[in-house]
Amino acid sequence: MKTVILQGLQIEKEALAERYLGLPTAVGRSSTEAFEYMPARIRGLIGTWGGREASCEGREVLLKSVAQAVPTYSMSCFLLPVDTCKKMRSVIANYWWGSSADNRHIHWQRWDRLIRTKAKGGMGFCDLRMFNLAMLGKQGWRLMTRPHNLRTKVLKGRYFHDGDFPSCSRRKHASYTWRAILAGREVLRKGLVKRVGDGLTTRIWHDRWLPGHFAGQPLMPAEGQAVETVSDLITDSGAWNEGLIRDIFFPVDANAILKLPVMARGEDFWAWEKERHGNYSVKSAYRLQEDVREQQDGDQSEPGVSEARQWKLVWKLEVPPKVKVFWWRVLHDYLPVRKELHRRHIEPTAHCEICGSDEESIGHVLLDCTVARMFWEEAKKITRVKVPCLRLESWAIDLMQDNVCPRKDRALIICGMWSLWMLRNKRRHGEVGMPIRQAVLWVCDNFRSMAADSPTQGAVNKGAA
Repeated sequence: MKTVILQGLQIEKEALAERYLGLPTAVGRSSTEAFEYMPARIRGLIGTWGGREASCEGREVLLKSVAQAVPTYSMSCFLLPVDTCKKMRSVIANYWWGSSADNRHIHWQRWDRLIRTKAKGGMGFCDLRMFNLAMLGKQGWRLMTRPHNLRTKVLKGRYFHDGDFPSCSRRKHASYTWRAILAGREVLRKGLVKRVGDGLTTRIWHDRWLPGHFAGQPLMPAEGQAVETVSDLITDSGAWNEGLIRDIFFPVDANAILKLPVMARGEDFWAWEKERHGNYSVKSAYRLQEDVREQQDGDQSEPGVSEARQWKLVWKLEVPPKVKVFWWRVLHDYLPVRKELHRRHIEPTAHCEICGSDEESIGHVLLDCTVARMFWEEAKKITRVKVPCLRLESWAIDLMQDNVCPRKDRALIICGMWSLWMLRNKRRHGEVGMPIRQAVLWVCDNFRSMAADSPTQGAVNKGAA
């Protein structure tokens, strides 16, 4: 057939580029080689950022808006190899923790915790594998909701002409694209639910048709019952047959069925359970995979109500974004103080170089060191904001409590702590730091210009006056 087409179109020489519109034109036996250009492209991008001094917040924006967006188009068409995703993840993690794509740095948090949402104590980075599957699930959703589309007709005629997409099997020698769509179907199945119309095509014991009810199905079939489709549970008048339902099903199943509205007309159709409008979305499919993974891993570190509220308060602080990330690291103990570096066998001793204290911890640098005490005394004179009495073991968490520190003072105190940390780093690298009073005034000026409309502004202006 290929030869006939070439002769009919009088094509003497065939030229096939390696990639077309950014996608590989052919995927051989080694799919890793076909997609090797994506980790290389991300590494090249980050290489141009590496020479610039970017804050943690700046690196977060660059990674989320640029680096993680590079493979998006390919992910919507192909299932990327696991090794390719790992290589991209490694480059992204290296840059986040150390401003470089290849140099080795301390990774203070595992990647599976870093990809958690900010409300759960993570940074909200994207798990590329789960995002890939969520993108491919959208391709399957289009096959189900657009039956008259040319692409749907071609794929249906080739792979599932005698059935439907949700239940079709994988055929031998299927194309790499079709195998990718089937991989996304596994995510799609977890969130699909059958909306009951007349009930003729909804199978009671096999389809997901009870939203929010265990696995979307009744627990188990009763013996000796001949009901197979939902239409068998609907009376001729279009209402649920309550007597039959309570006889067949367990009470928890019967109550779930009777709560469903009965349309009794129109055909049954598939809908996406995770959205109110019933349409598939990549965002909700990604969140669904996150929930399933946490359940399978038996993750016991799910934040409670108080902890979730704490993280929300962190990201709502009226401070610059880089200070928010700094405070996130403080709450996680992710700052390279000598105590932690000594524990990791990086520093020979853990003592403070300024005051000679036995251990240089985060609390010591920000509250108890000689420089810190002088800073807070000067800050009290200028701003009239006083650091409250805090417990040694939970001082950072206590500072986020309204009954311990008012919100108008909290933002200024955290900005001051960020300034102390910057001064400490300059001394560590042999740079000359600014005098204490100048450092306090610098914090107040930057805080005033940033929070001109915040409630803290009045207190700062009043104290500075």
